[in-house]
Order: sequence, then structure tokens, then C-alpha cells
Amino acid sequence: MTVRLLRFLCGLAGLVPAQSAEVGKPNIVVILVDDMGYGDPHCFNPGSKIATPHIDRLAAGGMRFTDAHAPASICVPSRYGLLTGRMPYRTWSAKGSKVQKRNGREMLHFPAPMIQKEPERLHLATMLKRQGYATACLGKWHQGMSRDAKADGTLQTTPVDLGFDFYFGFDAPEQGPYAFIANKRFVVPPTETIADQPGVAVTNPETQGAHWRKGPAAPGWKFEKILPTLADQADEWLGKQAANAPFFLYYAIPAPHAPWVAGPEFQGKSGAGLYGDYVMTVDSMVGRFLATLDEQKLREKTLVVFSSDNGPVWYREDIEHFRHRAAGPWNGMKGDLTEAGHRMPFIVSWPGIVKPGTSCDQLVSFTDLLATFAAITGEALPGQAGEDSFDLSPLLRGETPDPPIRSGMVHPNYGSYSLAIREGDWKLILPAWEYVVKDGTITPDHVVKVARPGSTADFQLFHLSADPGEANNLAAAEPEKVETLFARLRDDLARGRSRP
Repeated sequence: MTVRLLRFLCGLAGLVPAQSAEVGKPNIVVILVDDMGYGDPHCFNPGSKIATPHIDRLAAGGMRFTDAHAPASICVPSRYGLLTGRMPYRTWSAKGSKVQKRNGREMLHFPAPMIQKEPERLHLATMLKRQGYATACLGKWHQGMSRDAKADGTLQTTPVDLGFDFYFGFDAPEQGPYAFIANKRFVVPPTETIADQPGVAVTNPETQGAHWRKGPAAPGWKFEKILPTLADQADEWLGKQAANAPFFLYYAIPAPHAPWVAGPEFQGKSGAGLYGDYVMTVDSMVGRFLATLDEQKLREKTLVVFSSDNGPVWYREDIEHFRHRAAGPWNGMKGDLTEAGHRMPFIVSWPGIVKPGTSCDQLVSFTDLLATFAAITGEALPGQAGEDSFDLSPLLRGETPDPPIRSGMVHPNYGSYSLAIREGDWKLILPAWEYVVKDGTITPDHVVKVARPGSTADFQLFHLSADPGEANNLAAAEPEKVETLFARLRDDLARGRSRP
């Protein structure tokens, strides 16, 4: 059978891409940065005030996705969805929930979904290990990890207990313990304490700038050393990978999440203040990693995914002051159900498979990585895994499926525990504080009229292609569309999955 015929048949069957059939399974790298907006990289926003030459080069060599979404608009649930292929609101259950008062109302508070709480759940690392991959995680974990060492100096639970062969990093950048962990031990134990430090000369000193919270720290801990240390580890780990054995690297760069501590060569160099300088530092890390792939002669057989876990911490005051739209044309910021909270820069590069310099406007989610990597490597996902994961490999091959692979998705809010549903160009955001979603049900189970004042106190309905900034609420003018989308949301909850 000729190579050309083999490629043709694989494409028709929707099975593994041609490269897998000819030269083995590709290396897979997921670079997930932290709190970077859709509008920060130049390749997604030509008006960006921040130079991002390395991210732009990655896009020029691959495919940009312009309608890609994180599973949530804050860190922990977004990372859970990326790794498990399951939307985080599926974990909202009366079991383990607590009643709290918010805005003078009692409401259920659900614990954040974490892989540590579901050690048997199939996720990217455990699935790829079954396919013979060496697996590593570098950087921010935020999926459950021990904070205190046992008497023998080891930590009870780290990512090496949850599917990864190697781990180097920490749980979160502005929360203690401030100490690097290598596999199951602190590199230097956190025997000192760092005091709270608010950000300076920023809109919100509790969420921006060089701010951090009080916590235990390793002696000599320097926040400005975090990114260079991780880059060194990435170089070292790549250098140990055998040329003929596939690997999976989850490179969770903990920036530009605060503390904003740009490298000295980037300080004052962007047009977006401390934040922009830090984004430039992150971009340089991406460039260094790609250069190492080239030096190790790994680039041609490596699939690289680049994205951010949620929207930027960038307020209206920041947009006005710097004239930089960190979220591009989208409304809102990190934590919001509006597009800026969860619509992300998303790039896939795969030499020989993904055509360079292309873009895709189909709706996709981070949760889709599990099914996509399964298809590429020949894994058959069990029915109870990846409930919200769709195979995107046809899009990577340049195909345009009709109907689209995804018709819609649901977005959760982790402040009010409310939801938004997207179907095609239509998006419905539920009123904050009015509905209880748990165990596959929603109460009330119908559209209700809310008497409270406020922009989030009623249903919000937007048509995204006509109104990308979500400025024109059509709920009153389109009551039938509100009813239809609410019914689809109710059905989604009852099914407990979106993947067939």
C-alpha cells in the first residue's frame, strides 16, 4: 500500500492521522499559561500593546482557533476540565456541598473539582501512559497536592501519584508553600514565612502586580526566579527523552498570573505596564522551549498545544489607562461568564499534519483534548471517561465537518454557581443567585422572572456574531430562544455528558 493511499484511507476512517501510521505516535506537549487573555498575543489581536514574537511564530507554524474555550473562567475547574475531558459543573453535588450566605441569600457552595479527589478518573496523563508515553508535569498543578511533608520528608500526594512519571513545580504562584517540589519532596523545605504583599501601582492590589499572600517559604525564595527555574527544568527533562519513545509534557507555566515579576530584560518594554512586561517574559519562555525542541531534533515529531487557563485580570480602568484590550473584542475578565472569562488564545502546531498559518473558527473546548489525543494515539475511550470531550483531529487535518463537531457547550460560574449555555451563535446566561444546579438537576426547572435589580439579575441572551461584546441583551425580545436554550441546558444536566 502506498503512503498516499494510506493517508487517504486514514482520513476517510477518521482514525489516527497519517503521521502516526507512518512514523509512530507523536510527542505531545500542552503549554498552559495562566491568566493570559485572548487579546494579549499579537497573532490574535494585531492591536496588542505587547510583543509576543514566539507565540506568534508558533501560530504561524500551526493553526489558530478563534472560538476556543476553557471549561471555566478560573484556575482549578479549568485545569480539571482540560485534564479529564469532563466539564467541572458535573461535580456539583449535594454530597460534600456546604450552605453559605452570599449577597444575603443562602446558597450551596461546591468544592472545587480536583484530580486528587478522583484518583481513578482517566485523564490525559493516565490515558497516554497506557499508550506507552513518558509523562511529565512542570509548573502549576492546582489539582490537589500535599502541603506538609511527612516525617521522612516526602509529601503524601503530588502529581507523580496521579499519573505523571515526573513532576517539578508548585501548587500556585501567589499562595504558600513557596517552595519547589521535585516528584515527592521539597527541593528546599519551606522553613521560613513570607508576609502578605499587595500589588503596587495597579488597579486592584489584591489581584494584580507583585502581590502574594502570607505563607511558608523556602529560605531564599525569589519570585523572579520561578520562570527561569521552570525553563531550566523543561530543558533538562527534554534532554533526557529518547528519540524513539513518545512523551507527554504538561507544561503549566504559572504566569502572567500574579505576582507580576517580569524578567529584567522586559521591564518597561511593553505598552501594558507590569502586566504586559510579564506577558513578554512568558512569551520568551515559550520561545526558549520551542528552541530546545529544535536543538533536540524533536520539533518535527511533536504536537504542541498552547493556551491559557482563563481570562486576564484586566479591569476597565486598565483598558482605559493602557489602551490595551487584554481580552481582545470580548467583554469581561477572569471569573466572568461573558466571553472574556473563558474564550482563550488556542494554537495547535503539528508539523506534517497541521497546515502552517491556518485558522479555525469552529467551537472547541479544552475538554476536547482527551478525545483528540485518544484518536491520535489509537486509544478507545471508555464510556465513563471524557464525558464532554470531542475528537478534534479532523479539524487539525484541515477538514470542515458539517455539521460541526460541537454545536454548543455550557460554561460554569464559580462565584454564583450559575451557568451559561452556548448553541451556535446564541448564548444564554442564567441570572446570578436564582438557580441551584446539583446532581444533574436545576431548580427551578423552568424560566423564572426575577424581580431583583442589577445587570446579572435577569436572563441575558446574546447573539455573538452580531454582538461579540455582549452589549445588547435580547432576552426580552426573544423569549422563545430563552426557553429553548434553557431546555437544552436542563437536558445537558440530566444526561451528565455532551459526548455521544
